[in-house]
Amino acid sequence: MRTFASWSDAGRCAVIAGLALLALCSPRLSRAAPASSPPAAKIESGRLQGVREAGVDRFLGVPYAAPPVGDLRWRPPAPPRRWATTLQATRFGGTCPQAPRGVFASPSTSEDCLYLNIYTPAGRVPRTSPKPVMVWFYGGGLFSGESNDYDGSRLARDGGVIVVTLNYRIGALGFLSHPALNAEGHPFANYGIMDQQFALRWVQRNIAAFGGDPRNVTIFGQSGGGTSVMANLVSPTAAGLFQRAINQSGTHVEQIAPAMALKAAEAFAAKAGCADQTAVCLRALSVDQVLQSQGPIIPVVAAGFPVADGTVITHSPFEAFGSGQFNRVPILTGLVADEQAFFLDEPNTGVVLTVDGFDRYLQSFGAENAAALTATYPVSAYPSPSEAEIAAAQGYKVCMARTLDRMWSLHTPVYAYQFDDRATPSYFPKVSYPMGAFHTAELEFLFPLFHGGQGASHPLSLPEAVLSREMIADWSSFARTGMPNAKAHPGTPWAPYTRTADDVLSFNTPQSRMESRYGDGHHCEVWDKIIAAHKGAG
Repeated sequence: MRTFASWSDAGRCAVIAGLALLALCSPRLSRAAPASSPPAAKIESGRLQGVREAGVDRFLGVPYAAPPVGDLRWRPPAPPRRWATTLQATRFGGTCPQAPRGVFASPSTSEDCLYLNIYTPAGRVPRTSPKPVMVWFYGGGLFSGESNDYDGSRLARDGGVIVVTLNYRIGALGFLSHPALNAEGHPFANYGIMDQQFALRWVQRNIAAFGGDPRNVTIFGQSGGGTSVMANLVSPTAAGLFQRAINQSGTHVEQIAPAMALKAAEAFAAKAGCADQTAVCLRALSVDQVLQSQGPIIPVVAAGFPVADGTVITHSPFEAFGSGQFNRVPILTGLVADEQAFFLDEPNTGVVLTVDGFDRYLQSFGAENAAALTATYPVSAYPSPSEAEIAAAQGYKVCMARTLDRMWSLHTPVYAYQFDDRATPSYFPKVSYPMGAFHTAELEFLFPLFHGGQGASHPLSLPEAVLSREMIADWSSFARTGMPNAKAHPGTPWAPYTRTADDVLSFNTPQSRMESRYGDGHHCEVWDKIIAAHKGAG
């Protein structure tokens, strides 16, 4: 047997050269590859260290404002303190105070909650090609919700964008219009919207450290987050802070009357034990006292558009949108097909809707409209009162969405959609009616395994995974260029909305498609009269 030493020089060189080439091609054979170092960034407040996982760098729980506690409660947000050592941005910060709300959101009693989270494609982004930035406002009716329910990793990795999710004040702590506070000389009432704009200014100053483009920012949000998007469209103090807007299931545009907001605030103060109605007493309340006493505030906050305070909100949305006096940026907007399936009591309480309950729902649109609505939606025409209410509510929301699309499209490009996949898995317990494409159903297609705060997560089927990729391509393309992804809909490109065609994109499996005459079949001849009567409300 020949030894290596006995080989010819040429033979030994050939073997050595081959081993060297193998080592170059397979570095694991030559030496252990060094572990990748955690992602880091330097921002105005100090240094951050995040975590890298599955192709995404995450910086979690980053303070963007000082904790709104003590004398900072019910004041505009203030800058956070700087930190001297590296902040380990590896876990979420506290979520803003909220009472339990079924499975959608998790309870919290921490006012130290003004944190944001950044999701970026892994690795350093060249400064010469910064990424579009998408800033997410969570839903929850402006009285519940938290940023940590929304995993921005898929949008960041597959869409090639930077996603920022943030907490903002909600409920009585976020939207209280009280005479004692309003007289202090600072912007008032819309503290939650002020938080959002403070975070957007933080993005302007800091997002380049993560590879983001501060000149290409998209705000997007669902439900109460959609209301927030519209509030920032209307708000003069948000001008220049974003270049695109995505409104998902946001239809609350009836202005809260200032007198109604003040009356509700005084009732809240009295219930909480502040009979003197002073700011000192209000700021001395514990978080539990606020949450237990905010009952008068919640219906006002959840059902309408933020009150006009004269600074953050200066016009009603109907006035602003109708006249073009809003921040004119491209808008992507839409609904899901069965919005009201989420709002019935049964998913959270198990209480099944009765005929009387459905009648009360129709009465909520005004006694003068009840007869016409009862004739339009006879309960006998549906398998259950629940399905009758889902149909009626969808008519209202579709016709309201159409009203907004018509106003916006006169001044800026609008891309309208409806999410129609009724096979989407529900994170709620089983109910007596089909959930269909329920309010929040589209969120799992953008944020992996979304399940509210406490619901049960379910993976998407293969056809739905394809639809998810399509939606992520559209949302990220819109953020990048102001237009959806043309390649995502071969043969049926997503056309801008026009009043004459009333055209929307139907997101569905096995294939999405454009549909015209969106309002047809939703009884807009009835709903438009109701909507018109409320345009001047407040």
